[in-house]
Amino acid sequence: MQAQEFNTESSAPIYAYQRSPVNERAFLIVKKEETLERPVGDYTVLDKEEDISLAEKKVMNLVSLLNGRKRLMDLGHETQSRVLYHVVSERDEENKTKVLFYHLGQKGVSKENALFRLEAEEAKKYA
Repeated sequence: MQAQEFNTESSAPIYAYQRSPVNERAFLIVKKEETLERPVGDYTVLDKEEDISLAEKKVMNLVSLLNGRKRLMDLGHETQSRVLYHVVSERDEENKTKVLFYHLGQKGVSKENALFRLEAEEAKKYA
């Protein structure tokens, strides 16, 4: 690991997540700004069969990516599938970028798994 990578991995995170207060199968993505945490996005699990603890691990990986981290949890052994995604819109009516995630199992067609929405200005930083 290079010094720059170490600094990125050990720096204080800007983004975090928390469970949604209104939807039991959703998470809020928040950005730390001085003393406040401002909601900047959300992750909603669409697949009713997915265990919420697995979904939370996926959210942890997304938040890690937003924070510039490269070391993510390997979830392949838990999902036994491939994760596909499609950017549905760069900016919706709420000025958010929408990304739809799909679950592709061992056979059959892919099915919608989750919807990730992030403020367009935040998403532009990672495009």
